Amino acid sequence: MNQSFDIVIVGSGIGGLSTLFYLSETKAFQSNQLRICVISKGSLNQTNTNWAQGGIAAVNALEDHVEKHIQDTMIAGAYKSNPYIVEKVIRSAPALIQNLIDWGVQFDKNALGEYDLAKEGGHSAHRIFHKHDQTGAAIQNALLQKLIHHQQITVFEHTCLIGLHNNQQDGFDLTLFNSSNNHFFHIHTSKLVLATGGIGMLYEKTTNQSIATGDGIYFAHKLGATLENLSYIQFHPTGLYEEGNISFLITEALRGAGARLLNEKKEAFMYHYDQRAELAPRDIVSRSILKEITQQNLPYVYLDATGISAEQIAHHFPTIQLECKKRVGIDIHSDLIPVIPTQHYVCGGVKVNEFGETTVKNLYAIGEIASTGLHGANRLASNSLLEAIAFAKFATNELIKNLKHTSSSESKIELPKLKSLDRGSIQSILSKYAGVIKSTQGLHEALENFQVIEKTSVDINDFNLVDFENNILFYVGQYLIQDAIAQKENVGVFFNQDLV
Repeated sequence: MNQSFDIVIVGSGIGGLSTLFYLSETKAFQSNQLRICVISKGSLNQTNTNWAQGGIAAVNALEDHVEKHIQDTMIAGAYKSNPYIVEKVIRSAPALIQNLIDWGVQFDKNALGEYDLAKEGGHSAHRIFHKHDQTGAAIQNALLQKLIHHQQITVFEHTCLIGLHNNQQDGFDLTLFNSSNNHFFHIHTSKLVLATGGIGMLYEKTTNQSIATGDGIYFAHKLGATLENLSYIQFHPTGLYEEGNISFLITEALRGAGARLLNEKKEAFMYHYDQRAELAPRDIVSRSILKEITQQNLPYVYLDATGISAEQIAHHFPTIQLECKKRVGIDIHSDLIPVIPTQHYVCGGVKVNEFGETTVKNLYAIGEIASTGLHGANRLASNSLLEAIAFAKFATNELIKNLKHTSSSESKIELPKLKSLDRGSIQSILSKYAGVIKSTQGLHEALENFQVIEKTSVDINDFNLVDFENNILFYVGQYLIQDAIAQKENVGVFFNQDLV
């Protein structure tokens, strides 16, 4: 196989599939002038989008207005957000929600037939469109249903990008590995969209899918794209405390509905740290929880949802109720939920302009991989799904401009050179030294530890996907630590105790 495409999209979450569907609405596509390929590392629904619980933010109520959403976003981002980008995205939000509805997404409505808008931390009004506590899954499923009707799209599932190079036609040559049949092959494209999601597998505890190993960030950097604020890592304050690498997220909407954080003594504590209490932005809540943990014997705090009615839990939070029972054997109607801050989202990433294009010509980044300027130093809840679809829309016209139809050419498959690296060691270093609270000495120790790992590692002769991902994590982990060392102030999610 050695195919050529006009546009290749790597990633099948809301960023990748929204880009595809906006492109499908163009005259170029409808007149069969666009050859598009979508690549999914796992199955098409194995995305972080699919696990997003809370919802997607957009102004839709009489007591709300765009200026309030803009202000909330700027406040949450510690005024490090790009005001132009914030306004552009927020003003586009209602129309983008309508696009999702037109594509088949069904958001919850109340008894009056109006959209049942939720309120989450950092928001000054009810503006969160949701589908129970599985909004991401509802969006993912609707997009995949729509994809079925686009037979002219080439889709590669269980296919990992393992090599990427510029070609002589201002396009890109991609080397791919199909993990279903262990087959390697090349494709070529005029323009490339990286919608590969986050970097959760860098940490011991994350809410991300297991495929979130930072592949897109690695390849963008390799091509020369600018990375920025990769150490602006948002930790979700309430990951369910349980065994294992992947932590189940307890949505912020549960706190919005009245759940309270309690310490070991069953005392509410958030009012000691912020007047907004449980509804303070996530960085504040995460640091507050960790401060409480240092003063007690338990390695977690409690989330108390017992004051929320059984009817409300059944209607809005059925998945949380089910998962807490299944995973740790508790009934959230009567039992306290053990929670701890868990790696959730990277606010920085590959720097892009207002159209999603990176500093490398014809290379785009959409979704969590991108640093768009919307989130600044801290993402406002439910602005991430919004950002992904917004930049998918903004990128559309640029993607179809000046397309050069690349031609396929025979070339030898060159596999990446890999080293034997232990994922657990990488995750331990990042979790210890680049977590919610950092120190300058700790960050330098982290780099030294990475150097030791590199010196003691051995070359691997045969390719396998696990070792490939471990190598990606090794390099992206170093990028993150180097970015953290370069930070000069504590702001938003970034906190170095030596900069106080």
